Amino acid sequence: MAEGGSAMEPSHFVVMVTGQLESGRYEGLDSLYCRYAFAFGDDWKVVSGVEEGISQLSTASGSGGEQGLLAIWNFPVDVTFRATSAHGWPQMVVSVYGSDSFGRSDVIFGYGATHLPIAPGRHELYIRTFRPLASSLWLRFRSWMSGMRPEFIDSLFPSKSEGRDVTRVQSFGVVKLQLDVTIQGMEALGYQMPPVQRTPLQLHDPFLACN
Repeated sequence: MAEGGSAMEPSHFVVMVTGQLESGRYEGLDSLYCRYAFAFGDDWKVVSGVEEGISQLSTASGSGGEQGLLAIWNFPVDVTFRATSAHGWPQMVVSVYGSDSFGRSDVIFGYGATHLPIAPGRHELYIRTFRPLASSLWLRFRSWMSGMRPEFIDSLFPSKSEGRDVTRVQSFGVVKLQLDVTIQGMEALGYQMPPVQRTPLQLHDPFLACN
């Protein structure tokens, strides 16, 4: 054994995420809530915080128009991951529910997913969501009449690639997130880290056209 011993090499890194599930915009809808959950690989583990949550029901407001009214949630997000590999980097999966024009509640209006940012700092993320479609016009009509829209059995399905190519969906709505990301220990494992994002970074902003 070498004199004085040697320091143990690091075996993991930590990713801390705080922020909020800020809002959603859906044309023709004014009463919405949002569920979120994280999907991640086998080399990842949640060590503190909340892995999934559900917001309050929000009555949307705003000028409306083609972009729809804005439902404000400002629902907190707080989770810390520990990982031994960057493979399986976490994704945040959202599911938006609400009441339809007939007053039927808990109707699914959109699914979506996005990877958590790999750069430390503050980020504004916009997730374009989609809703599953029935396989035929008759089934679509029946689901519309009954208020029972097609749903995924696995709520984390939007984060996966298997089966997506045979799934019929329709783009509908958008969800806005604001996240602060802190990463510790990746450089010690040989990863090259991007610089800290000191001003909010907007990604995939579909609202720019209407500002």
